[in-house]
Amino acid sequence: FNIKPNAFLSEVVKSRRPGKALDIGMGQGRNAILLAEMGWDVTGVDISEKGLLLAREHAEKLGLKLSAVKAPIEEFDMGEGRWDLIVSMYMHGVTVHNASRIEKALKPGGVLVVEGFHKDVMRQGAKALSGGSLGFETNVLLRAFPSLRIEHYEYTTGFGDWSNRESPVVRMVARKE
Repeated sequence: FNIKPNAFLSEVVKSRRPGKALDIGMGQGRNAILLAEMGWDVTGVDISEKGLLLAREHAEKLGLKLSAVKAPIEEFDMGEGRWDLIVSMYMHGVTVHNASRIEKALKPGGVLVVEGFHKDVMRQGAKALSGGSLGFETNVLLRAFPSLRIEHYEYTTGFGDWSNRESPVVRMVARKE
């Protein structure tokens, strides 16, 4: 398990003005902590009490404000037009099944950042890479968020947040107009 903030997220937010951010599936808070350090007002949601406790302790140690909520995302009130940024890293089914709620929860101009495994097998020379049973099917993110403007979409290889081997990865940045 990667304990560093997600590199793609780091790159996407580095030049954005901080606002209200929601981290879906926050876990131990590595991405939420990054955002809080950058000045974002961060709420992280997760079902793991242990993960939330570690995130709160880490934020407190760093003197950062972080709201950590224990709830399945399906039960968390995301609201409407509430978030400037929603982050969903390696939350495959959760992202797709809650797509309409995520779209509604973004403020106009708000951004959704997603990264996850891609289910397809990708060839690199003689080597076949697989995202495994977890992951997004081809173009499912594009279909799941029809009202968002896609700013970045790529299907590439990388070391996923839950993997110590190179795998097919999908990355998306989408904006609510």
